[in-house]
Amino acid sequence: MQFKDLEWKDIVSDNVIVSSHCMINLCGVIKIEFQINHDPKDNQYYLYAFGKGSIRRLQPEKCGSLESAKNVAYRIYSNEMERIKKAVDYQLAT
Repeated sequence: MQFKDLEWKDIVSDNVIVSSHCMINLCGVIKIEFQINHDPKDNQYYLYAFGKGSIRRLQPEKCGSLESAKNVAYRIYSNEMERIKKAVDYQLAT
């Protein structure tokens, strides 16, 4: 199932995106926040996910590029939206 694209706010320094941030608020009930930071030492991007339950990550995910970090964030978001959709469908069916 395809969900809406995430809207990212990028911070650029010396033509490199050093940070990217995305926040999703579903009806004021469910909040999901993603933060991607660039580490120039190892030239990696670290994805931090904040929220409740399966969204929250205690350790950041290490990615080789900004695009792959955003893809991981979208996968986390899609999985959570699918879980919510199943719960709503179940409630409507009963």
